[in-house]
Amino acid sequence: MSTVSTLSRLQELLPQLFQNSTIKGDRYLRFGINQLSALIPMSNIQESLVISVDRITPIPQMPNAVMGLASSRNAVFCIFDLGHLMGLSPLSSYLRQYHVIVLKESASDLLIGVAVHQIQGVTRVITEEICKDERIYDILPQRKLPLSLKPYFTASFRQDDEELLILDLPTLFSHIKQSK
Repeated sequence: MSTVSTLSRLQELLPQLFQNSTIKGDRYLRFGINQLSALIPMSNIQESLVISVDRITPIPQMPNAVMGLASSRNAVFCIFDLGHLMGLSPLSSYLRQYHVIVLKESASDLLIGVAVHQIQGVTRVITEEICKDERIYDILPQRKLPLSLKPYFTASFRQDDEELLILDLPTLFSHIKQSK
């Protein structure tokens, strides 16, 4: 009778965990707002959460895009309705929980939460395949979205016949700081 170690048994059952990482591309979080799928670089994400409405403390006399304050991992951050902040229709006020992406501004370690319609997973993006020219703005009229979204997206990435816009975080942080 041969004895099999736990490690060798795991390697047999889950070989993909023990292979050298040969997957190309940087990781981006894919999320949905209205009828648009977009990407945020994982390097700027602190965490993603599903937060119950009762864990968000409203702040009086703030713009409508400000949902309130929440905390996670001993940090307090303000949550913004990302779609509403960008001029799209706001999230429903009847939801019991919200999908929130906690972003970290690299320059100041400022944490900001953005509520989105749904978090769709992680996508690998190959830097050389990112499109940074004006063609990306053709996507907005095709999806019947306002051209006022232009400043929020500076690049796109094509995956499986779908063009995904990449959120421009410096523009987003700048807009958030102005709306406070």
